[in-house]
Amino acid sequence: MNLSKLRYVLAVDRAGAISAAARNLHITQSAVTKAVADIEADLGFAIFERRARGVVATAAGRTFIDRAARILSDMDQLVSDTRSGRETRDRVLRIGIAPPSLEGLMNRAVRHLVLSHSEVRVHLRGVTFETGIQFLRQGDLDTLIAPEHGLMGEAGFAMEPLPPLRSRMYARKGHPLSGHLVGAEDLARYPIIAPDLSGPHVRPLIEVLDHLEGDSVRGLHIIENFPMASGIIERTDALGVVVDSFVQSHAFRSRFEVIDFDMGAPLPMVLASRSGSGPGRAMQWFRAALRAHPPTASVSMR
Repeated sequence: MNLSKLRYVLAVDRAGAISAAARNLHITQSAVTKAVADIEADLGFAIFERRARGVVATAAGRTFIDRAARILSDMDQLVSDTRSGRETRDRVLRIGIAPPSLEGLMNRAVRHLVLSHSEVRVHLRGVTFETGIQFLRQGDLDTLIAPEHGLMGEAGFAMEPLPPLRSRMYARKGHPLSGHLVGAEDLARYPIIAPDLSGPHVRPLIEVLDHLEGDSVRGLHIIENFPMASGIIERTDALGVVVDSFVQSHAFRSRFEVIDFDMGAPLPMVLASRSGSGPGRAMQWFRAALRAHPPTASVSMR
């Protein structure tokens, strides 16, 4: 029993005649007559009593018509809600960054997106690898920007490569280690501030941590907020971790120096989304913003 035929039956009930219903529906009278006959055949009883000047619903027909009206109303509301939800999804873009300390890399791309498309609403959140993958898989994120290695082997995701990310060690101007090629044992003599323990800098820092006595993690400051960490580093002999894109800025070079310590090869980054999910308009615009302002290209310090 299809919905179009139900609508024809309701139209006949409202008009009180098959001919009037056909005119209102802009279809032939024979099409309406056949639809009513088909449904009556399916039900096994007459919906309408035919009279000289039209039709009226039978007792059983009235019960059927009233229920059909509720069903059609629910279907119309479902379609309306679905369309409204799709329009909302097209306007809202939920972006995850893993680990959270890399959020600052998105400054220019997100600013470009928001300024270019005022109808878009961005929900940007820093997450751990595990949380980001879970949120992306269950639909709580539209996309996740993360180091590639954290997503390798995860099924159900499409990944687009982004420029690789390189981590550097840095210190205040005139630091005792400035201008020297240093090793892990040299760094271990000074306090080290790391933004987290899950970011791309962790593996090279393990060598440094091995030179610290006792619990190596307790020998670190863990401060995700870059302005706070850089404020401490500027006034002390503490060392920090920064991505190479910040190093290129004039603001950074006027306050800090890069320490010549090998932090390993640049880390491949990706933009991940669920496989098979067609990109909405906001996602397409975000990809364009990333192409215009790659997250690991030179940026201003926060």
